[in-house]
Amino acid sequence: MSLGRIVRQPELARTLEAIAAQGPGYLYGGALGEAIVAHLAKLGGCLTLDDLRAVKPIWREPLAAGYRGLAVHTLPPPCEAFQFLLALRILEGFDLGRLQHNGVEHLDTVWRSIRLAAGERIANNNPSPTRLAELLSEANVERLRARVRDGKPISGPTEQWTPPPAGTAVKEGHTTSFSIADRDGNVVCLTQSLGSPFGAGVVVPGTGLCLNNFLFWADINPKSPNRTSPGDVLPVCVAPSISLKDGKPVLALGTPGSYGILQTQVQAFVQHLDFGLPLQEAIEQPRARLWDGRAVEPESRIPAAVLEALRGRGHDIKPGDAWTMRVGGMQAVAIDPGSGLMTGACDPRRDGYVATA
Repeated sequence: MSLGRIVRQPELARTLEAIAAQGPGYLYGGALGEAIVAHLAKLGGCLTLDDLRAVKPIWREPLAAGYRGLAVHTLPPPCEAFQFLLALRILEGFDLGRLQHNGVEHLDTVWRSIRLAAGERIANNNPSPTRLAELLSEANVERLRARVRDGKPISGPTEQWTPPPAGTAVKEGHTTSFSIADRDGNVVCLTQSLGSPFGAGVVVPGTGLCLNNFLFWADINPKSPNRTSPGDVLPVCVAPSISLKDGKPVLALGTPGSYGILQTQVQAFVQHLDFGLPLQEAIEQPRARLWDGRAVEPESRIPAAVLEALRGRGHDIKPGDAWTMRVGGMQAVAIDPGSGLMTGACDPRRDGYVATA
């Protein structure tokens, strides 16, 4: 597809217009639901209209943690965004802004914090409110800070309990995130995923809808503490965020990127809040994706001498490209609390744009 080409999806447009006009009943038991169920039945699927009618939305209170004077809000369990907040809580105990920007101490501290937070999430996935409070408590956070400070190499999982099979190709481009703010003070940060590229690979004729396959992300390892059982709520690794200062929204930031979402948002927050970079510049700074074990895939714009020093500290450095989609594709809006001035920022790693109206 060439730059500037207009993509037209008239069937999807008609579907969205019908949803807007007829409401959720158009899907949950209505004509759209009937079309989806009928098509899946032809393909050997087992979804029924009763399954769709049984869907009930659940309103959940956001999860929040403080970082550098902001109250950072994101999704509570079963979403796995508490890893993102836990990493910020750990980093709150370090004066990152005094360190050399993108230097050894800066990156080592951030990467170690991210890996520890990932281990806590994997060992305690979909925690109860009580357990979640314990994970984010000062006592637990200080224990993890001590582990960051001790300098000993940290090895552990970052994805699920079970790593992907050796040689499995990394698939990208199946999640979308956007951030929106308006003059009336409304702020939205949304992250949505098809599960795999093109989801299930099934488009319902006449609707333009490409069905997702996020159940593919379930942990089915019998040894895993997070093994998915029938009827369970599926944990999801998205972490859209809205940050408040004195009760008013000042930052909306979200990204695609699989389990990297929970890592790369931390890195962008540090660039913006600790080092004071403008939002666009903070998003464009080189980032890294941490993988299972000690593997780290940093963008190659980080100086080679810094990467070599980090290798000496126990990070298994596997340099990537100068710019890689594996470290996300952030979209963000910052709002000046004094003037109300809004600044949009987009990630050049993916198809991101800033639009105003």
